[in-house]
Amino acid sequence: MKWEVSFLGLVFECAFKLGFLKDRVEDYDSFKQKQVFAKLRGEIESLEGKHACLPALELLERNIPFEPTENPPKELTALGHENSLHNYLLFLFLTGYYEGYFYQKKLKKLELIKYHIGEESLKAGIYHNTDLLFVADDTLYVVDFKLAGAYSRINKLFTTKEDSIPYKVYGLPVNLSLGELNFERFVRNVLNVEDKLLTLKSASTELKGFLQVLSYAVDYLSENPREDLKEVCLSLLYPLAEPFVARFYLEGNSLEPYREKVRELYDKIREKTWEYEEVDATSKARISRLIKETQEKIEDLIQEVKRREEEVLDIEPDPIEQARKDVKERLEWFLQLDQPVKAICLLHSAGSGKTSQTRDLILNLEGNHIVFYFATRKVLVDREYQTLKATQRRDLELIYEKKTTAETERAKKVKMKGDTAQDISFQSGIIRRTVDKVKSATTKDGRRFIWAFLTQQAIVNTHVGRSTTEHIKDYLLSGRIRENYTFHFILDEFLGHQNGLFAVGELLKLLEEIEQKGGRANLYIFDANGYTPALLEKLLKEYERFEVIPSAIVLTEFKQEMSFEYKGIKLYCFAKHGYPSPKMNLVRRFVFLEKTKLEERRKELICKLAQIVERTFTDKEKSTALMFIQNKDDLAELERELKSKGFETLVATADSRKSQESINKGHQDIILSTSAISRGIDLSREHKPVNHIYAVIYDWGIENNLVELIQSISRARGDKKTEQETKTLHLIYVIPPTTEYILDHIEEYLDEEKVDGQVIELLYRKHSIEQRLELDFVISRIIQQFLKSSDGTVLVPLPNQYKTYYIPNSISEIEGVLNFIDGLYQIEKDKDLDELRETLLKALSVSVVNLKIGSYENYFHPYLLFSRQKLRSSFDAKKRRKAEELVEKLKPILEKHNEDKTKELQEMMGKLLPGQEDQVPVLVPVYALVLVRHFLKPKEKVEFKVKGRIGRGGADVLMGTVEPMTKCYVGDVGGNEYACITLTEDYPYTEVLSGRFVKFPVEFIKGLLEGS
Repeated sequence: MKWEVSFLGLVFECAFKLGFLKDRVEDYDSFKQKQVFAKLRGEIESLEGKHACLPALELLERNIPFEPTENPPKELTALGHENSLHNYLLFLFLTGYYEGYFYQKKLKKLELIKYHIGEESLKAGIYHNTDLLFVADDTLYVVDFKLAGAYSRINKLFTTKEDSIPYKVYGLPVNLSLGELNFERFVRNVLNVEDKLLTLKSASTELKGFLQVLSYAVDYLSENPREDLKEVCLSLLYPLAEPFVARFYLEGNSLEPYREKVRELYDKIREKTWEYEEVDATSKARISRLIKETQEKIEDLIQEVKRREEEVLDIEPDPIEQARKDVKERLEWFLQLDQPVKAICLLHSAGSGKTSQTRDLILNLEGNHIVFYFATRKVLVDREYQTLKATQRRDLELIYEKKTTAETERAKKVKMKGDTAQDISFQSGIIRRTVDKVKSATTKDGRRFIWAFLTQQAIVNTHVGRSTTEHIKDYLLSGRIRENYTFHFILDEFLGHQNGLFAVGELLKLLEEIEQKGGRANLYIFDANGYTPALLEKLLKEYERFEVIPSAIVLTEFKQEMSFEYKGIKLYCFAKHGYPSPKMNLVRRFVFLEKTKLEERRKELICKLAQIVERTFTDKEKSTALMFIQNKDDLAELERELKSKGFETLVATADSRKSQESINKGHQDIILSTSAISRGIDLSREHKPVNHIYAVIYDWGIENNLVELIQSISRARGDKKTEQETKTLHLIYVIPPTTEYILDHIEEYLDEEKVDGQVIELLYRKHSIEQRLELDFVISRIIQQFLKSSDGTVLVPLPNQYKTYYIPNSISEIEGVLNFIDGLYQIEKDKDLDELRETLLKALSVSVVNLKIGSYENYFHPYLLFSRQKLRSSFDAKKRRKAEELVEKLKPILEKHNEDKTKELQEMMGKLLPGQEDQVPVLVPVYALVLVRHFLKPKEKVEFKVKGRIGRGGADVLMGTVEPMTKCYVGDVGGNEYACITLTEDYPYTEVLSGRFVKFPVEFIKGLLEGS
């Protein structure tokens, strides 16, 4: 395997460059013959399987180059699906060729700097050693090629004819983002943690590769300062796996002061071995030494685990009453300002009364007022609506629009404009209907307050490029309404959805419009997770420039108050933090799993989690425990296990009205929930306060998990008794076993003939413990930080933020409905609910139709993006009848929990028609094109299960939570199908998939925390 892997790495680089240079260089033929095929023939002589490889090489040499968007050469089609090194070479070469071609095809003003094969210097960090270096579209691209397990993946494709995608690089350091987009500042930050990097005993291939391309970029830009460059893009490209890509902005800062330091850092790090590379089993003495050293290290780590488990961190939060008082004072001051248009942002802790005090103060104002209340969770909107409805004020008009029925939507599909039918289906949304009713309410006598309720998700860009907030400008800023009413716009928990910063920007533009027309308006922006005004200013400025902020842990200064102008509007921003409890006990637990089979491992985990609860939750008669667990299957199993131990349980979901009522009025011992409870759910139950909070932490992806975790610990509030009692937060870290799957994937990256599995298993266990201990350090510090106002530098977790677009399609609703049904099954345990979910899932099939390869919008390695690709969805008639019968049978249960979702389910059943076509964003992997166009014979297929998110920016997959299937298939006469990944409609593909984010190993974050 060793020779095959190293040789295939060269094959990929050569093929990629042949595709990349097609029609780009005059000496293409010379490069092809002298640098590519002559070199490959020379390398083949060292291979055991050279007799199988030579015919493949000759076949490629005869037919390269060809146009990848046109019909391929006939002798390169229907090559077959046999498992052989011959096919491996052909598949990898053709994949690399296609990828190189598409990578460069959309680039403009291409200036090649280094593309020849081979290094020119033995000195580390010299840009002449770069695999590929070029300038295009005002950007410097620095590329290095890695194989990253392609051999094993190709082997699986040609043996089992099925796999799961996307392919991801496995076994790399846990990643966290610092949110730094300026290249000079990023380089400075890397050097600031140089000491921490140098203490690492091992360095992964990707970590070394990243520092390698970083040093090349710094070296080139130091030697060749260029004012024409605006960005730098660093890439590690793999044949099948998703790449490492990081893009930065260049702002004219000199990099010369960092040149030698970055070179030296890379030189030192590249000498470090990746621990797994030490497992060459040819030396028994070496293996024995490595086993002994690793076992000793594991024992030391286990002792540290035990120490932390015995330690209880006593945290005294700042009193929540101080935050509540500050909120009141800031709002009163704000409303008294003699400014017709103004904005306030309150980043005070959850439970500080931001929403309730704003409501009360507005209702006490003189004059006439129109209020638009936006929140990111429907449960928040519902609760605010019910609170105001309960006031029964005669001068108050409440407007709360719901989704239209299928009949109403069809009726509104077109309207006549003169003699023309104008399609308004995209713009006749909830905001438009709400605005119409607000306008109508202004004509009613005695209505001093008109209060409209919407979710923040209603603020989107339509397919024609207009924001839905423009309906307010078009219909409510007339002279009569503008002169007689003051507008109030409230964004509650605005960071709870990806469009938070976009919504802020759109409403500030609306305020500017109101100001220009002489009107009066206030904007209120609330979210405890923003933490510090300094962060908001940074985010708004960066978002205005980039229109995307990736999930991040951002390093910034804590400031209690500040003001600044944004989009011409003065924004006053304040923060004060506390927690509704006099004391928080922070306890850590580490769960070691030994079982390697999935179901056995789940049972082991559930058993150990239940034992922890049974051992630590000893006051169930007078208090309640909240169990925060992200895996729905684990949640269901854990509930059953806890019940068997005598605990009364409740599963809380965001879509069930019944679960909210049970939280407040029930007497259950334990409330279990996923992230649904992180925002909006009211956990007040004075008769049995929530005093224990258990958070199960499986793995990394810490940015969003931390945001949800911080929200969950703030939910235990809402009544005097609850807020007077000590809380205990139990952080439970899961340390997985070393499965055969993990062993296989680690071995993929080792260029060794033979490796020792026992050593890999020990190293992985050591690595897992080390990383969970590091993660605990970070999480514990940030939680302590969020329980009080801080001084100096702070780290704030931030979820994704980007502009959202509305591109309607008939299948996007099914995922939400399936999750609704699944959530109810967790509560009701009704087998008919489970059968309904499975019936709906199996009834739906989706396929790509009329794929025109040349019409792709952009290339994001290794995917072609088709932004409006036709998909054909079909719904099996027999299964439809079965589903309709189940819905009718289950209707009482469904409506008991959520009437709106039940109506949505019934409407969806009517929309999913056989052969219906939609246009949605689609990613087609290049390797899928190669399989269909070159290898599969008629009626042959390869199937893929789409698992997880796409790209390191975390693009949502349409129906991704239910793991849809896709396939490569060759029909008899045309009708080919390509495996594809359908994306949700509002993702900023260009920005995030192209690498507009930066990831650091968690050790860097720990270093920053220790230094703060």
